[in-house]
This record gives sequence, C-alpha cells and structure tokens, in this order.
Amino acid sequence: MPQSVNVRPIVIQGLSVLILCAIIEILTGNIMEGMSEKLTVTLPGLILIIPPLLDLRGNVNGALASRLGTALHTGILEPKFSMTEELKINVASSLILSLIASATIGVIASLISLLFGISAINFITLILVAVAAGFISGVILAVLTVAVSIFSYIRGWDPDNITAPLMATIGDLITMVSIFIVVLAV
Repeated sequence: MPQSVNVRPIVIQGLSVLILCAIIEILTGNIMEGMSEKLTVTLPGLILIIPPLLDLRGNVNGALASRLGTALHTGILEPKFSMTEELKINVASSLILSLIASATIGVIASLISLLFGISAINFITLILVAVAAGFISGVILAVLTVAVSIFSYIRGWDPDNITAPLMATIGDLITMVSIFIVVLAV
C-alpha cells in the first residue's frame, strides 16, 4: 500500500531555500559588477572563464550534495561530522574533478580568445586564475556541502531539498569571491 506524502514540508523547505538562493544570486551579481573594470580592462579575456567556472561549482557541488544525501538516507554515511572513508572518497573525487575541469576551462578560454581574436591575458595566467579560483572555491564548497548535508539531515530536513540548490547558489558567490581574490593577487 502506498504511503501518503506530506507536501507541506517539501514546499516550505524548497521555497525557503529558493528565496535564500535569490538573495545570494543578487549579492553575486553585485560582486561581479564591482569587478567589471578588472574583467574588461585590466585583465581582458577573464570574462571567458567566469560563466563556466560558476557552472562548474554548481554542477560538482550539486552532485556531491546529491551523493551525500543518498548516502545519509541509505545509512552508508552516518550523520556525524567525522571524515569516514565514504566521505573522504566523495570529497576527494569532487576536488580532483574541480581541478581538472578548472584547468580545462582555462585552456579552452585561452584557445577561444586566440581563435576569435579576443584580447586576453596570457595563456598561463588565464589557466592559473581558473585553477586557483577553482581550487579555493572547491575546498570551501566541499566543506560547506558536507556541513549543510549533515546539518540538514540531523535537523530532520531532506538534504536533497536543501543542499543541492543551496550549494549551487553559494557556489556562484564563493566562486566570484575566489576569482576576485585571485585577480587581485595577479
């Protein structure tokens, strides 16, 4: 016999997270606006790496959040803040994927700038900015993804309703801040 589903908690959790995500995205846009001179004048070509890096963060950490949510629901992962083997494998996999994808984004952005004659900073600098920003944001977001997944599960909330959308949005914010920090260092 099918179980009845209580829709109210799903709607409340989902709507609350989506409203928070909208506010975070507005903040991210403000950070990007503050970087506009660096993006177009000081470090031309940098704009080529921002959309794919933002997308990468959401994809990698959304997948990590989904894996952690499934592991928590199935009992593979205990809802404790300890580095179990399962957690280490998931976090390490997401960080390795982030580094490889960030480097690939830097290379592709460099090639596109050459191919289309877009004025850009040199090849190595563009790759280093992409990798450094990807690494910084990847580490921060991996920790946050684990914390939010476990915290939401402990609170009785469904991590699948909370963690994936929240990490995709926070990923945009953290990645923009990471790019900004790396650009200031260049």
